[in-house]
Amino acid sequence: MLVFAIEHFVHPLLLPGVPLVKEMPAWIPGRVLVDYVTGAALLVAAGSVLPKKNTRTVTTCLGGWILLLILVIYVPMMIVALSEPGTPVKLEGINYFADTLLFAGGILVLASAHEAASVSRGSGPPRAPVVH
Repeated sequence: MLVFAIEHFVHPLLLPGVPLVKEMPAWIPGRVLVDYVTGAALLVAAGSVLPKKNTRTVTTCLGGWILLLILVIYVPMMIVALSEPGTPVKLEGINYFADTLLFAGGILVLASAHEAASVSRGSGPPRAPVVH
């Protein structure tokens, strides 16, 4: 996350999430702002993982932000790429979508794993299961 955060600040017009070589489409308003917000979110999440302070909350928010970027940026890009006649263009569109979706999934798994780790350490007496 730290390396990806730095990449967002060094190259603010590239696609957000996983810093890929392709630039963000021109139809996206505030492209630089989107990249800086993504970089800042990645930086905050990376800073919360090592000291284990609010890691679950921060990484869940980051995963949600990346999923929102996928819906708003990557899905339309993939649809446009799939409508193109060349196979390499179609594969590139699917690849960008899949890479970023995998990254978001990894972040959300980290959030989930941190919750499981803090629960398994125990912070009090065990609770009885809730039966509905």
